[in-house]
Amino acid sequence: MSCYRRVILATVIPCASLILSTTVALPPLSLFPRVRSSHGALYHLRHLSSQKMSAANDGNNYIDKLALILVNSYNKQLVARSFGKTVYYTPGGKRETGESDVEALVRECEEELDVHLLSATKTPATIEPYGTFQAQAYGKPDGTMVRMTCFRLFPREAEIELETLVKPSNEVEELTWADSTFDREKLTVTGIMILEDLKEKKLID
Repeated sequence: MSCYRRVILATVIPCASLILSTTVALPPLSLFPRVRSSHGALYHLRHLSSQKMSAANDGNNYIDKLALILVNSYNKQLVARSFGKTVYYTPGGKRETGESDVEALVRECEEELDVHLLSATKTPATIEPYGTFQAQAYGKPDGTMVRMTCFRLFPREAEIELETLVKPSNEVEELTWADSTFDREKLTVTGIMILEDLKEKKLID
């Protein structure tokens, strides 16, 4: 069983706020077929907290993104909304040529949250992997998937300091803090997955 991986299957019902999830043991990812319903509503969530997922295309169109999971002192997650949009997303973005994951995430957060992750806090901070989430990309043609590699700031003291430092830049209309009761219809599919994962790990209320 050492070659098996832990995978969470999440059924997302369009225009509804319910997610049904089941944890199962499955073969290695190379042997695992991508499963989708006729509405593209069945996705798989892959935790790779210690392994960077390859961006290689396996027959689908992938958007490769990085994101910051920031949890405040009230155990709520930071989410952002762009101008003219109704859906909130996890702050972050795409790598630029030659950037490492950390460099790209620091730049994107500075552009969106007006804060430098590694120099803004009095407590020395590091950026550590959290996990990778995959789903249909919001607002994109069916079959276009997004792979979102997520990170957190450590130690906890540094993460809490950022609570009062982040603010919306000219790219972002609104920042808000979400707990597990947040309206799922106002989140992307990956956003829902991240929120559910944080709740399961008791990192948010």
